[in-house]
Amino acid sequence: MPLIYGTFKGTFYAMIFAIPLALFGAIYTSQFGSRRLRNVIKPAVEIMAAVPSVVIGFLAALWFAPLLECHFPGFLLSILIVPLVFILLLIIWQPLRGHSWAKRVEAGHEFLVMAPLLVFAVAVGVEGGPWFEQLFFAGNFKLWLFGETGLRYDSRNSIVIAFALGFAVIPIIFTITEDALSNVPGSLKAASLALGASRWQTVWRVVLPSASPGIFAALMIGLGRAVGETMIVLMATGNTPIMEMSIFNGMRPLSANIAVEIPEAPHGDTLYRLLFLSAVLLFVLTFVLNTVAEVVRERLRRKYGRF
Repeated sequence: MPLIYGTFKGTFYAMIFAIPLALFGAIYTSQFGSRRLRNVIKPAVEIMAAVPSVVIGFLAALWFAPLLECHFPGFLLSILIVPLVFILLLIIWQPLRGHSWAKRVEAGHEFLVMAPLLVFAVAVGVEGGPWFEQLFFAGNFKLWLFGETGLRYDSRNSIVIAFALGFAVIPIIFTITEDALSNVPGSLKAASLALGASRWQTVWRVVLPSASPGIFAALMIGLGRAVGETMIVLMATGNTPIMEMSIFNGMRPLSANIAVEIPEAPHGDTLYRLLFLSAVLLFVLTFVLNTVAEVVRERLRRKYGRF
């Protein structure tokens, strides 16, 4: 049970991180971004899929996990600052929309304005982390966390696996979703715009329903990748077989357990059979997910096939 629980826990946190970034990135790239920007962003994201999982796991375990442990209060502060900077930019942008240069920016180049500001917001959050920790956590976040909640902060925790495994899943979801959105007939979008709908209303009411079979297939393929991933979860989770949903603890998924224990499993022994059981459970899990995904995708295709 701890292995099955760990598999679902790692997959859950990875998908929470990957799905919003991949979906909104695909929507912006295919529906709002300029063609030149699209020709740069899409190949760059697809190159991410070529990064070996062992490299991602290595970087997550030996570079990102210690970095996050040292700057975790700054990470929390960044989560608060980034939405505020985004909302503040929208407020400031409204009176500037009448200028010609602002119209050129809105013609598919918004990313060029937002990206530096978001990076600046993250930098401000990281630099203000010590002040934030001193003000709200009495100067020691780990001690405050254990004293107030009884939770321990493990260096290789669910946050690390969310970033690392999410980084591996994002290219799959992004690429398939972007293709599905781009393949929606232009006549549908033109008809919606001609009837007075805004670009966002057109995307929400016309494009997304029409592309929903492809989007759902992308999510399920990404989910299957997250469930079956081995090297990233093996190197970045700490391999602790515990059943806690806390983001500050690690986990031990089925795939990582097979990779760790197989060199020490005597042929025909209990451990040997348990590893086969783990492999069967992993196969059944991915088989059921893919079957359900195909059934739902087919129903969506029949429902929106007229588009």
